[in-house]
This record gives sequence, structure tokens and C-alpha cells, in this order.
Amino acid sequence: MLLLLYVDMFSAIKATLRSCVHDDGGDDDDDDNRIDDESCLVFENDYASSKIKATLEIIQTHCSLSNDLQQPIKAIVFSQWTRMLDLVEASLSQHCIEYRRLDGSMSLVSRDMAVKEFNTDPEVIVMLMSLKAGNVGLNMVAASHVILLDLWWNPATEDQAIDRAHRIGQTRPVTVSRLTIKDTVEDRILALQEEKRKMISSAFGEDQSGSSGPRLTAQDLKYLFMGSH
Repeated sequence: MLLLLYVDMFSAIKATLRSCVHDDGGDDDDDDNRIDDESCLVFENDYASSKIKATLEIIQTHCSLSNDLQQPIKAIVFSQWTRMLDLVEASLSQHCIEYRRLDGSMSLVSRDMAVKEFNTDPEVIVMLMSLKAGNVGLNMVAASHVILLDLWWNPATEDQAIDRAHRIGQTRPVTVSRLTIKDTVEDRILALQEEKRKMISSAFGEDQSGSSGPRLTAQDLKYLFMGSH
């Protein structure tokens, strides 16, 4: 009974987080339920969520193609939901911004090709990547901007994804933008992340790979719903 309650609460939190990103309302989990109908209303600017608009603004303001004076300035956009990546993908297409995509539904060959083209093709300035697909050994040093569309309570998962742009060979500072909605559950997740970072740093020899890092406890769930430990 307790396990079922835990699962129900976990699902409710994920649904709340998803609503902070977009208001489609349908079920979505990591690599399921892509949107492939470009006539969908959410593709119109008037219906796009504030996070998609903010993402597009960051890319249009800070990213650029190469010229005689500099190399292209590129960005990686992370989300834990492929449906959100679908929405950003549609927005990039509408604005004629070249991008590549990497998520768990792709073959290893397709992933390698996407990474190679992002790192080497000066016309490709954005990589869309699922958060979990980005926490393995990928080198994305072409990027100098990282945009996190949603939050994960284990900070090691996010940190590993961000590290894709910090690998050997990176010659520019990397800017990280976490897009959050004020006065929502995301505020509490940020607080949980900070708490868990302190736990990791204080535990000598702690494995920070994300596989055995701090997990979401029943007390954490209560905090996310009630707002107090």
C-alpha cells in the first residue's frame, strides 16, 4: 500500500513538473509519445509555453553561425521528456535554426552521427538532448551554452549532462541556464538539489555517477507536496 502511494505521488510530481514545461497535459515519459503533427496548435507562438519562448530567445541572442572572426556559438538543450524536445524542435524548424537531436529512441549509429555533426558542422548550432541520454560518455565541446528546460531532484544527473560541454578540448567558458517557473514545485526541487549537493560533497568517496547518488525519499516527496521538511 505504501509503495502504491509512493508511486502515485511520484507520478503526480512528474505531472506537475510537466505542466511547468508545457500545458499539453498528455502522458509522456522519457522516450515515448513524440509529436509529429506540425499543425498542432502548440507549435504556434501564441500557444508555446514560456520556457519554449525563453529557450528560443536565448538561442537567437547568444548563438550564432561562424564568421571570419569566430567559430559558431552553439547550445545544448536538455529535457527529461521527449515531448518537450518535440515542441522545441518544431519551434527551431519554424525559425530555420539548424539542430540535431539525441534521445534514447535512437540507435548508437544515429547518436554518434548526431554528435559528430553537431561538433563539426558550422551550420548546426543546437543539440536537443534527453537528460538521461546525456549523462553517458559524450563529448559536446562545440557547445558553450547549456539550457536545462526542467529539473531533476538528483543533481548528479544534471551535472553529468552539463559536463558534456566541459570535456577536454573546450576552449570557451560554458554558460548554464536553468529555466524554472517561480512559485511552483520547481522552487522546491532547486532546494532539494542544493541539499543533496551538500550531502554528496560531505560524504568522502561518495559515488557521484547518478546511479547510486541521493534518491528521492518519502520525506522529499512530502516536502515537494507540502513545502516543509
